[in-house]
Amino acid sequence: MKRWILVCSMLLLFMTILGCSSNQSKGAEYYVLVVEGEKNISEEFGKFAGNEYPVVEVEYLTSLDSVNKKYPRYEIKKAPAILIFETNGELKKLQLKTYDVAEATDFLSETK
Repeated sequence: MKRWILVCSMLLLFMTILGCSSNQSKGAEYYVLVVEGEKNISEEFGKFAGNEYPVVEVEYLTSLDSVNKKYPRYEIKKAPAILIFETNGELKKLQLKTYDVAEATDFLSETK
């Protein structure tokens, strides 16, 4: 009987430790690059830089020349353009590249 109680106690302790484990990954964080062009769309993305959303930084660029010099790898063809990167420390992985403002805001709204 003592063995049975000991086994149950150990099993309960083991399950408690696993349940409280801090191995759960922190939610993703995002870096947003907004290429505005001639139309100012900063108001569309300002709310995502607050504490409610996991956006760590929003960068606004106004010309295609400046964005293609700074980020030539992404071959941005027109403005407005929005690139959303998932950040992991310094590493940034492109999650969304779009020329549709609504698509980008919908994506960010779902991250809340």
